[in-house]
Amino acid sequence: MLLDILRYFRLLEPTILVPVILYFSWRIWAFTLKPLIWPAEPKELPYWFPCHAVAFFRGSDNLIERGLDYVNRSYEPFALQLLGKKLYIVTSATDVTTVFRDNVSLGFDGNLAQLLRSFGVTETAFKKAWHKPKPGDWCYLPGPDFNPKQLDMIHLVEDAWKRQLLPGEYMDEMSRVFLEAIKDILESDSLDFCRVASHPLATNGTATSHRFSLYSLCRHAMSDGSTRSLFGHHLHEIHPKVVADIAEFNDHAWMVVYQLPHLFRRAATRPGRRLKDAIIEFIRQHDHDDTTASWVIQRALAAYDLFDIDMESRASMTLMSFWAAISNEYNVAFWVLAILLWDGSLMQHVQEETKGAWKNGRLDVKHLCANSPWLDAVFYETMRLRNGAGAIRIVLEKFELAGKVLQPGNAILLPARQLHTNGNVWGPDVWEFDPSRFLKKKSLARHASYRPFGGGITYCPGRFLAKEEVYGFIALLFHHFEVTLAPTDASGNKQRFPLFNDTVPSLGVNGPRDDMDLIIDMKRIVPPVS
Repeated sequence: MLLDILRYFRLLEPTILVPVILYFSWRIWAFTLKPLIWPAEPKELPYWFPCHAVAFFRGSDNLIERGLDYVNRSYEPFALQLLGKKLYIVTSATDVTTVFRDNVSLGFDGNLAQLLRSFGVTETAFKKAWHKPKPGDWCYLPGPDFNPKQLDMIHLVEDAWKRQLLPGEYMDEMSRVFLEAIKDILESDSLDFCRVASHPLATNGTATSHRFSLYSLCRHAMSDGSTRSLFGHHLHEIHPKVVADIAEFNDHAWMVVYQLPHLFRRAATRPGRRLKDAIIEFIRQHDHDDTTASWVIQRALAAYDLFDIDMESRASMTLMSFWAAISNEYNVAFWVLAILLWDGSLMQHVQEETKGAWKNGRLDVKHLCANSPWLDAVFYETMRLRNGAGAIRIVLEKFELAGKVLQPGNAILLPARQLHTNGNVWGPDVWEFDPSRFLKKKSLARHASYRPFGGGITYCPGRFLAKEEVYGFIALLFHHFEVTLAPTDASGNKQRFPLFNDTVPSLGVNGPRDDMDLIIDMKRIVPPVS
């Protein structure tokens, strides 16, 4: 065979032969000799083109699975090449725990800085936002009330978000406003935003059934509730299409996060611009003494004033927080409901749990979240198999991990999906949706190989509110409607269980593929409020 290859090379023109020889010499050096000479360097997944960027954007999950196969499923750290820098992939539960615990050799601020710039924060505002106040500075405010630790603006606002989202009075108020908004939507006489058939399908006494898109219902209703829980009624009054725009922006936010050139991110830029304009108007109209906006939004606006941030950057920072707040919950709710509609036994168990949370005509969401083992199991398994999120760390200094040396200046990706599908932890049925695993062994929800909300300094503070919103939405829906799976989809074909949308990079819990919504019949139980 080697002789045949050599004979073939002799037939090539020198102008072709030289680049071919150079190319194959490079591949032999990069992917065969170099790992032998420097075995402490994480193995790099071979590639034909200049880097893995195209394959990563087309399907990061598939690319990482290829990497795991390349290291023979040893779960040792390996590397991808992305636009001039290495991205280290860490998939072992032990290694992930080590990464989360190290805040000296590894950092997150560098990734946050890139994200702020990508969302449109100006360089001047960027420098002001990271400035730590000292006596005599324009942003120094003495006293114990607003910024007693004299934090830079980024960490001051980050601290405010933690106070808002972690359990306490601020989170409870946010949850209350969200659930009130969902209740108002479900009790209204118009659900046209998710209706797929305008005519009644069945009538039983006074109850009429209509046909709806499950995904549109979850997406619109929960985005609406989240918007009101953050901004009160203000953004709706300024920009009536705010819910449609934030949902559209969320569809394409990966283009901003992964810093695609502006020419290739117009699908995100257009709704993003409309949202920024609405936020700018909201900031200009803001009256601290007459507002229904959440505590954290008011706190952030005050921080922008103190640090003298320009208006465009204020809108960019607010949009980034707004997007993070709505980006996952409606997809989680869709998958949980899809499973329940597909499995009658699970549906029956969960409906019994949601019924038990109603006291004197009011939903007790705290009781629901604390006393719903079946709903917990479906929620946890959904977050295990439908979560494509990944935590990022920047290597600040040489860092040894599992016998491999990670070089400073590169990034580490901790992909949840590979943690959650490690057969050594989850067993041979790792790819099967089986909520009973969390019923049989409740400690799995706290296992080191279960990280749906990240960990370390970036452990998601919104995990408690997210659970209340998803559980509350499901309980309100079942209280107001009898929900069943329609026999056919919008095209009249037999319905199939939706496939996870892995055609775009995942920043959390992706929804279904575009052509794989579920169509549901909904018969009203509680009469609409006129």
